[in-house]
Amino acid sequence: MQNPELQIKKYQRKNPDTGFTIIEILVYLAILATLTVIAVNTLLLIQRSLGEIRVTRNLSASAAVAMERMIRVIRDAKAVDAGSSTFDVSPGILTLSGSETPANIYRFSVSGGTLKFESSASPETILTPPGVVVEKLLFRMITANSTSQAVKVELTLASSSGRATTTQNFYGTTVLRNSYAK
Repeated sequence: MQNPELQIKKYQRKNPDTGFTIIEILVYLAILATLTVIAVNTLLLIQRSLGEIRVTRNLSASAAVAMERMIRVIRDAKAVDAGSSTFDVSPGILTLSGSETPANIYRFSVSGGTLKFESSASPETILTPPGVVVEKLLFRMITANSTSQAVKVELTLASSSGRATTTQNFYGTTVLRNSYAK
């Protein structure tokens, strides 16, 4: 068996003056705490930015679908039914007669913050997904001469997810194809 004094000396430091003082430990802890705070703040900022990007992307995709559908139907329509439409007021209503025989009636309107498309040939279609709210839908009638008609569409959509809230405006103008001056 080994001598007990040799075993104790084996585990003792060779130089008792080496090691960390309390001040050094506190400085190291302060540096570590600062780096931790910076890392957490960076992660929170990245998470918030991703949420905003997600909301903006959802809003842009929703607007692209809604505006494309409205512009396509307006372009293909035969005439605007001014008596059933509401212009220059939000939420506006646009009623169109189709170019097919017999003519279908098309209508764009807002109800409960959702954009709706109605057709006499098909059931009602909701053009905005859940989570996207129509804040403004404005139609402006443009008449170039006695026969040509155009419609300007102003659409404001809002969407939110968590803390991220985004509102964007979208615009489109189209001439009714069947109203060209002949």
